[in-house]
Amino acid sequence: MTTTPTWPLPAVPRSADAVRATSYPDFVAMINQTNVMPGAHATLNTWALHSRLGPHHRLLDVACTTGFTSRELARLTGCTATGFDLSHDSVNLARYNHHILDATLHLTYHQADGTTYRPDHTYSHVAVGAALGFFPDPPAMANRLLGFLDNGGYVLAAPFWAPEPLPDHAAAVRRDVFGITSPMETRHQALGLFGGLDVLHQADHTLTPEPDDAIEHYCQSTVDRACAQSGNTDPAVRTAMTDRLREIKHATNVLRAHQRYTVLVLRYDASAHPNRYVELF
Repeated sequence: MTTTPTWPLPAVPRSADAVRATSYPDFVAMINQTNVMPGAHATLNTWALHSRLGPHHRLLDVACTTGFTSRELARLTGCTATGFDLSHDSVNLARYNHHILDATLHLTYHQADGTTYRPDHTYSHVAVGAALGFFPDPPAMANRLLGFLDNGGYVLAAPFWAPEPLPDHAAAVRRDVFGITSPMETRHQALGLFGGLDVLHQADHTLTPEPDDAIEHYCQSTVDRACAQSGNTDPAVRTAMTDRLREIKHATNVLRAHQRYTVLVLRYDASAHPNRYVELF
């Protein structure tokens, strides 16, 4: 009889105040939130299809949080994947989720700061999703991605952008709830972060606010699982987790009214970059 390897989960919060005081990235880890890029599984399938991702490829998951992108792409395509995140708790959860879902997947996770991270080798694919906004200097981090890639490798991105400047209340939500202090990009600015890469696939998407009943279902499902996994039995802590996750989901709805996102599959050609010789249509 085999046993599932155990991986350390974040400590059960001692109080409701501790739930409210933790940073957004660490709260994601605290509740083992399935933290996804815009478009979730639909975006993953688009990335996999248009980048020809397969079992012989190596993927780097930038700012992996609890591991959704790398785990599900490995599950979908058989690729080997490495993920890194600044949050130690998120990395532990990514390892835990790997072994709970399917320990045979070829996944490795470690804690690292993306602004200084230096991998041991380059990768055929780098998935960044919408994570560049969480870095203090998104253009600098976008440039660093190229150092992680094989020549001819792919960048898989899904950046948020806004057709008009965010109103003050939405900008405050983005800053205060999600901790994103960089300005909200226009479409031109968001896509410009990847200038000089070959555009193999590009599709703009609108966002639809989630109804209250869908938010409640998601929050209850996520917090019930988190409490079962961590052993939390304190009703005040459970309520604080649910309230904060509900606040995050409603904040997401505020931003959905003003944001768009673009799913991108981009190719790095070292002989041409940063020049562009193919027109954009």
